Amino acid sequence: MAAWAKALMVLVVLAAAGGCTDQKQKMAEAQKARAEAKKAFEAAEEARRNAGKPKIEPAKLEPFWADPAYLRVKTGKPCPEGMWALFPETPGEGAEKEANEARRAELAAKVRGSTFVAVLPFDTGVTLRKYNAKKKALTVQVDGVMECFDGLGLLAVAWGDPAKAVRPPQPDDDEEEATQQAVWRAQPLTFALPFRTAAEAQAFRENQGVGLEARIVFTLGKIAIDKRGKKGEVDWGAGRLVHVDLVGVRIATDHEKLQLAELRKK
Repeated sequence: MAAWAKALMVLVVLAAAGGCTDQKQKMAEAQKARAEAKKAFEAAEEARRNAGKPKIEPAKLEPFWADPAYLRVKTGKPCPEGMWALFPETPGEGAEKEANEARRAELAAKVRGSTFVAVLPFDTGVTLRKYNAKKKALTVQVDGVMECFDGLGLLAVAWGDPAKAVRPPQPDDDEEEATQQAVWRAQPLTFALPFRTAAEAQAFRENQGVGLEARIVFTLGKIAIDKRGKKGEVDWGAGRLVHVDLVGVRIATDHEKLQLAELRKK
């Protein structure tokens, strides 16, 4: 092939390659623009929704209940960093696991030396019992255990005593719904709210009652692990639990502005 023909072929190939590169770049830029537009739209929608919501001033609580140094535990959310270090296993794989193991002592000391706070809302850890006409009171019941999760799975946090691993009741007529999985249960905490009449109690239940919240302040205590199942089979145990030492419990409504009851341990 003549030299000029070879040179022409090279130019054609380079041009085609350049065209492909330009096309890919344009597609990438278009995708980026669409992603940014979607993000901006979602942010605008969120702002529009929030604009219609009434602004709620947070309750101004004393440090005993809301110290900024407290570590927050939320139901069904990631546990505060390092709680896994109280247990024998280490989360992660390979280099990540090695890094976690290297920090075990540091993290264990941190969580052991920390104070924690959990806020349980109505119907998610806080319930109202029936009005007791004899005692002239409504009983607020606070679940004795909550769960967060980390790299090792679910972790139960229990302030109720006793805390036990129990197997759920089994259905009699449907084996497919039966489960061997044990769960942690703990004795609930109760607080009596005085009301002179059933009518007053019912009015409270229908109004302020739906805004009830329990603020629980605690430090970490002993741990427990429940395992059920033979080697090589599914573990039907309730898993990990950490008992806690209560510092205080506060029952309030109206976004925690109106205190109804409290318990202080120190």
